[in-house]
Amino acid sequence: MELSARPNDDRRTFTTPTSPMSPMRGRPDRSDPGETDLLVVGAGLAGLTAAAVAARLGLRVQVLDTRSPGGRARTDEREGFRFNQGAHALYRGGEARAALARLGIRPTGGPPATDRGRLLHDGTLHPLPGKPVALLRSRLLGARSKIQVAKLLGTLPRVDASRLAGISGAAWLDDTGLRPDARALVETIIHVATYCHDLTALSADAMVRQLQRALGDGVDYLDGGWSTLVRALNDTATAAGASVRTGAAVQHLTGSTGRWEVATHEGTLTARSVVVAAGGPSATRSLLPDDPGWGHLGPDSEVACLDLGLRRLIDPPVVFSVDQPLYLSTHCPPADLAPEGQSVVQLMRYGVRSSAEDRADLWALASAAGIREDDVVTSRFLHRMVANHALPRPGSGLAGRPAVTVASSPGLFVAGDWVGPTGLLADAAVSSGEAAARAAARHLQGLPQLVGR
Repeated sequence: MELSARPNDDRRTFTTPTSPMSPMRGRPDRSDPGETDLLVVGAGLAGLTAAAVAARLGLRVQVLDTRSPGGRARTDEREGFRFNQGAHALYRGGEARAALARLGIRPTGGPPATDRGRLLHDGTLHPLPGKPVALLRSRLLGARSKIQVAKLLGTLPRVDASRLAGISGAAWLDDTGLRPDARALVETIIHVATYCHDLTALSADAMVRQLQRALGDGVDYLDGGWSTLVRALNDTATAAGASVRTGAAVQHLTGSTGRWEVATHEGTLTARSVVVAAGGPSATRSLLPDDPGWGHLGPDSEVACLDLGLRRLIDPPVVFSVDQPLYLSTHCPPADLAPEGQSVVQLMRYGVRSSAEDRADLWALASAAGIREDDVVTSRFLHRMVANHALPRPGSGLAGRPAVTVASSPGLFVAGDWVGPTGLLADAAVSSGEAAARAAARHLQGLPQLVGR
């Protein structure tokens, strides 16, 4: 089974829509033209999605952020190379892709070249066994382990992940009875799919669903970096009438049904409803007027990142370490992120330690992949990056994450990569942003159903 089942030339058209979605049946009360229907706190993927969806449904929307739009989806340019905030990939079969398509946004890019990938074990590079033939020929696994891995990958698409919320990802792996070498290979693939190192902290339903997607439709790296999504969402929201205001630090919220006061360092704004998409749960809680009753949430998944702009292409383009939770993948090509004939390679360590240790290990992986010091035009090391806030906990799983509605505060909604019952990473952020916007529209209008759902 291939890690990425589509060829590199399967590109999608990037568009920003000019015609709006079908509006709500009935418009909000315009008796106070100075009051906002929906105020969105945070202009990351979740907040911008909420703004775009709500504005195209007819709401008056204002977005506030302390910085320029993007959050962890920002892309930085250095000497002609475009670096995301660590390695980013958009799942082809994920909720984010579907929600973006409903807004008319179709990013271009391409999948990683896993067919030429390698696994690093005990200092030796082995072919990445993405296909059954490669698995049978691999010297990385013993004969019995090859059979175990082949059986697991063959049955994985039929596993009902929703039934696994009660246990951890590690416990699910225990139940498979994999031999040590087979388990090490499967765990390597899981780290890449989930961006998570500690599988005891991740619910098995989320882990298995993400593994199914990684081994199914796979992912795309995006042309121009993830800032293309930020620009498209921002343009879609503003074209529909939303305003996006930067340099606005929100301090706290007060209010009740129908009227919310949003205190900023420049004064107080009023809105009939609010979506808080300010990052993780601790930042969100700090703005809310009351305890939302979420209880104990899972830990953040953290990574250390090394981004390299190289003057040449490398082979192998993909290297995953079996001995340590380390990742290397060439994002350009296939995506357009570098000057002609040059490349962008992104490396990560899942689960952070000290900056010195993680930096040294990532450079060692680059060396194992054949990258020389004189290949490097520019580089950037990012330590302790949050890949996913508040992982779904074993025992409650995806369905146990906070809902977009804050039950104790009607008219107040939340969005982020830790909110809602679907997806991880950007899939959760975008889908919760869409759901929060629709919930706000229903709250304001009392509609049982909106067009497009």
